[in-house]
Amino acid sequence: MNKLSFIAISLFFVTPTMVNAACTDTPAPQVNWDGCDKAKQDFQRQDLTEAVLKSINLSGANLKKARLTNADLGSANLNNAILDGVKAKKARFVSASMKNISIIGARLASSKFDRADMRQAQIIKSNLSKSSFYNTNLNEANLSQSDFSFSNFEQAKMIEINAEGAKFHHAVLSFSVLEDANFQNANFTRAKLDNTELSGADFSNANLQGADLHGADIGDAIFTNAILDNAIWVNRKRCRTGSIGVCK
Repeated sequence: MNKLSFIAISLFFVTPTMVNAACTDTPAPQVNWDGCDKAKQDFQRQDLTEAVLKSINLSGANLKKARLTNADLGSANLNNAILDGVKAKKARFVSASMKNISIIGARLASSKFDRADMRQAQIIKSNLSKSSFYNTNLNEANLSQSDFSFSNFEQAKMIEINAEGAKFHHAVLSFSVLEDANFQNANFTRAKLDNTELSGADFSNANLQGADLHGADIGDAIFTNAILDNAIWVNRKRCRTGSIGVCK
């Protein structure tokens, strides 16, 4: 047997062992749990900074107050997981399954949730500013009092969400579906809401100053006491200063 053949055979037997062993590694920064099953496990307050968690199963797991800064959770299963108080700036959740996840009092600024399934997620009093939710499904989610300033929601599905008191300052929601959403007391200053589906949405007491709504479908939408100063209306008309509830 020549030397190259020996090395090839050795790698054939060694490589699977190394992959399996990674799943038994203890929680630590930069840990590689790619594809591992960690369902319902407790990682409360653990430091998983820059961890590789792609395609991991964390369904029902407790990640309360964990550190996930720069962690990669692409295509991960986080259904019913708890991320309350988590610190996860610049984390990646692209194409992750996050149904009914709990994210309360968390910091996830500049994170990516593109194409994730976040139906019925509880994202309350959290900072997700400068994050990306392109083509994300947030139907029936609770986003109340969270900060999404400068975030991207293009083509997102947000039917029947509760975003009361949420901040969408300078956010981009173009071509998204926001039907029957609760946006009472929300802040949409200078947000892009062009070509959105807003039928049945409630913007009572919301601030839409300078927002762009051209081409939006506002059938049955409610704008009671909403601030519309300098907003661009559905017909491209710019609302005059002092427009409250109605674009003048």
